[in-house]
Amino acid sequence: MHEPRRMLIVNPFGIGDVLFSTPLIRAVRRAFPQAYLAYLCNRRTEEILRRNPHLNDVFIYERDELVALWKQRTWSAVRAVVSLLRAIKRRRFDLAIDLSLGERYSFLLKCLGVRRRIGFDYRRRGRFLTHRLTIDGYRDRHVVEHYVQLLRSIGITLRDRHLELPVSEAGRRAAQERLRQLGLNPGHPTVGLIPAGGVSWGLQAHFRRWPQEGFVAVGSSLSARYGAQILIFGESADEAVCTHIAEGIGSAAVNLVGKTTLGEFVDCLQSCDVVVSNDGGPVHIAASQDVPTVSIFGPVDPDVYGPYPLSEEHRVVFRSDLPCRPCYHRFKLPPCPYERACLHELAADDVLSACDAALTAHQRR
Repeated sequence: MHEPRRMLIVNPFGIGDVLFSTPLIRAVRRAFPQAYLAYLCNRRTEEILRRNPHLNDVFIYERDELVALWKQRTWSAVRAVVSLLRAIKRRRFDLAIDLSLGERYSFLLKCLGVRRRIGFDYRRRGRFLTHRLTIDGYRDRHVVEHYVQLLRSIGITLRDRHLELPVSEAGRRAAQERLRQLGLNPGHPTVGLIPAGGVSWGLQAHFRRWPQEGFVAVGSSLSARYGAQILIFGESADEAVCTHIAEGIGSAAVNLVGKTTLGEFVDCLQSCDVVVSNDGGPVHIAASQDVPTVSIFGPVDPDVYGPYPLSEEHRVVFRSDLPCRPCYHRFKLPPCPYERACLHELAADDVLSACDAALTAHQRR
């Protein structure tokens, strides 16, 4: 490949998807160490990418913000879009890696004069790409492995595959001091519970949540067995769920729902000995920090969207005996005729066993 001078990576998806792309960012930087490398993302993932040491710049396209602005002041929304497009055009990118799986971004990049546009041809949406790799959705192997294949097709080898999300020493110390003020004892294990999942799945969020009673049982049992301190994390939208679970666990629980920014959440995870979470972005943030995880998967295939790379410190719990799961395919969730048995019939004892194993593996390090 002719060495590019200015490159743009496009990924409009959520936290997990963006973290899955961090090995790709690192591989591109190593292949072209002198190039200007930027990333186009949404507002939710901005802070993750601002921390990435391999990027020169980050561009934000937040559809929800623009829709709200359009309803209030139409011309302001138009100016915001034009301003973003002009900013991208001024950089004179000569290569783009489009991870959007659509055609909108590659079309705009073509119009903006980006000569080489690389990405996936999913459902024949890659017509504006100059170099495309045909896929039938993300399936059969992890998303990161799909990125490995995409880079290999253009001559870039991705060797180091760990997810990357740097934490500053100042941020780490500030988080530790905050938790100390909340009464956490460093002599006892600290368990992070992430029982909701925020807004990343929108109206379908409840389809990937393990029942609240399960989290109450796990938090209470870990407190009784190990004297564990339970930190409950969530966004403001998760307040009802997290508060119910905190009240069910009792005095061992510290409810931090809505009380941390994304960056503060990342910093606080450094103090956890294990994180228990539904599948989604938070579990991948924990994995990026080398914090042991126990993730609970229902309709989604953990071989595709689970912690990466999987190890004895990253345990996945799911119902392997149900022939209907995983049912999430081609980015769609079909109606469930079984009342979400994959989650509702998942026993707390199975999650506790995974926690025991993850804590034991962590202590052996």
